[in-house]
Order: sequence, then structure tokens, then C-alpha cells
Amino acid sequence: MQHPVIDLGSNLEENLERWSGALARPGAKLAVFKVIYSGKRQQWTAGEISTALRGRVSAKRVTECGKRLVGDGLIRQVSGAWPVVYEKISDVHHYKRRILRLAGNRGKRDSLPTKRKRQVNVRIGSVAHRVARAVEVTVDDIDQFARVRRLGAVVAPRAPLSERRFKAGLRKLFRESGSFPDWGGEKDDFFTNKLKIGGKRYTAAFALKGPGVGVKSITPGKWGKQGNQIQRLVAAPASVFFLQSEAQIHEDSVEQLKKLAEHKASQSGQKLFCGYIDRDDSNRLRRAYPECFSTRKV
Repeated sequence: MQHPVIDLGSNLEENLERWSGALARPGAKLAVFKVIYSGKRQQWTAGEISTALRGRVSAKRVTECGKRLVGDGLIRQVSGAWPVVYEKISDVHHYKRRILRLAGNRGKRDSLPTKRKRQVNVRIGSVAHRVARAVEVTVDDIDQFARVRRLGAVVAPRAPLSERRFKAGLRKLFRESGSFPDWGGEKDDFFTNKLKIGGKRYTAAFALKGPGVGVKSITPGKWGKQGNQIQRLVAAPASVFFLQSEAQIHEDSVEQLKKLAEHKASQSGQKLFCGYIDRDDSNRLRRAYPECFSTRKV
């Protein structure tokens, strides 16, 4: 099986620091990673990993660790497979030994020449730091969504809209005349520089997941055919990043989005924003703006 190559970006050390930091603490997570990347075998189920560890880690615990490793970008979950199947990522496999060496040596991790560290300018008598962070936002914080503030946190559920129709609603709300066709290499499903927070204008990127995904709770592996849509979303040239679905968005997806946004903020030295629009907030938007989110064909 061929694996798509992850975009390592212009600085490999940033990725090595992130990957090795995720494995820095010894325990079940590290043990699961070592099994998956042992030998030439590409795919493993949770039960097979537990057996390889001679039962020291239960299959349930393997699944918990697997979710975190997927969120860290260290493994990939095979879409639609049951029981759950995990597989190697080619770039991670290539640097496996270096990742493990760095995981076990904090000094070496701290000495990696990453862009984030080069942004610290040292002066005699003082140290200048670039402070940046990723701030969590909700639909209530967005100026174009202001009508939802009049509604409660939960409104009567509606039949879910298709991804195409929800995207059409966003286009109307942001008065965006651009075209946003779906294609395999897209970083986002909707992109605009008209989003406002507190009157200030920002560029925003949205990843949309329609009802066709066929699951009740969307984990990181369900975002995109290769399970890397959240990574591609944060790679977009934007300051605000949103996940949207009329299904439940799993907390692991939210955690991955926040970690990647925080990492990008630390690299760029810019304040970024991230958030998610689940089925409750999607229904609030549709009720607040029925003229935009039409159930008629678009």
C-alpha cells in the first residue's frame, strides 16, 4: 500500500520536535507506537497490538492510545475499517529512530534549531520574546453570526444539510462571491478574508463535513480520505480555523485542531483563532439565518 507523503514544511526540525515531544513520556502510548513501527508490516488492529505486547496493554487501552497518536500525526487510522486498523505514515517511519532518540532526550529536543526558537532575539540586559497563542472561539464570537446570540445553546434539531448547501450558506453570510469547488488536494472547504471578530477583519478557513460521513461522532481519522484534513486546514494561509459538521465533533478532533493551531502560532509569532461548529451550533446558525441556509437545491 502506498502512503501519501505528509507536508513536512520548510523546517523538518519543527515536526521532529512535535513528534518526539508527543512520545516523551514512557508508557502505553510509546509502546503502541513502537509496535506499529516495528518491522515491515504496514497495518495493525488494536487486538494484534495488544497481543504483540503480550497483554501488558489491553485492546481498549491500545484504542485510546491510537486515538492520541492519530491526533499527534504519528499514525493514520484506516477509514471505514472495523475493527479499527492503524497504519504507518511513511515520513514518520523514515525518521522513526531519530524521533525515538529525541523522545528519550529532552536536551536534544530543546536544542533542535526550530523556527520558533530562532524568533527569540537576545539583547544585552534583556530578552525579547515573541508571544503568540491560539485562542478558542465559538459562533457567538463571530460578527457575521451575531443573531445566534439571541438563541439558546440548543435549538430544535433539523434534518442535516449537505456540505454543499452549508457552504452556500456561508458564502451568503460572508457575501463571498468566490467559487469553492471540491478537489482532492484542497486545504479547506471554504475560505474568506471577510470574517470579523469584534469588528476586526480576519482571513478564515473552514473544514466542512456533511452527513455522508456516516458516523455519529467525527474523530480525526474521519476528516478527509487520508485522515489529514485538520493538518491541511491549519496549513491554509489564515488566522481563523473552524471545523463544522452537523454530527458530533469528537473531542480528539478539537484537541488536534487546537494543538496544530498553537504550534502554528508559536512558529509565526501571530495570534490565531480556532473553534468548531457542531450540530447544535449548526442548527442555531440555520435558525438564525434561514434566508442563507436554505433547504432548497443550490
